Amino acid sequence: MTSTHTETVPSQERRNKRRPFIAFGLAVLAIGGIGAAATSAAWTDNGWFSASASAATFNLKVSLDGNTWSEGAAKTVDGVTTIDVKVPSTAYANLLPGQKRDVSLWVRNDSSVAANLTKTVGFSEGSTFAANPSATLSGLAETLAPTGQTGSDDQFLLTLTTPADWTSANVGKSGTVVVTLTATATS
Repeated sequence: MTSTHTETVPSQERRNKRRPFIAFGLAVLAIGGIGAAATSAAWTDNGWFSASASAATFNLKVSLDGNTWSEGAAKTVDGVTTIDVKVPSTAYANLLPGQKRDVSLWVRNDSSVAANLTKTVGFSEGSTFAANPSATLSGLAETLAPTGQTGSDDQFLLTLTTPADWTSANVGKSGTVVVTLTATATS
């Protein structure tokens, strides 16, 4: 009996195509094996934290009686500025030379943080007085506590004083006193 054994030898071209795939496969197996060996011996665990955050509230309110509070906003319409909290006109009506008149005002820190106060007081443009009376604030706190704490409200005085020698050129004249309180949040 005669047998013939035929061996199939892959062509050179086919071998060249398989080499990159085989090399890549061996590299993946080697890296995977090293990675598995490195991580299988280590123990790991995690810990997490979370924290809520919120901004402070901040609002200044004013009052003429210490009971009814307002934003005290200034509004400009058609070039005319008005303020929504006005001292009654009778408080400073019919001023004469050498007079001093006080009006009590209130301010409230309606915020969750303390507030430092700064103030300005003076006559607005358009005053027709020949010489404006002196306008001062007294008794105003420099710092107000947050809402709900002692010291979050403060009463102070707005005083107008006319000089003793206030001339007759002021007869029938008028002006508007503007008080501006500015609050700055403190920590």
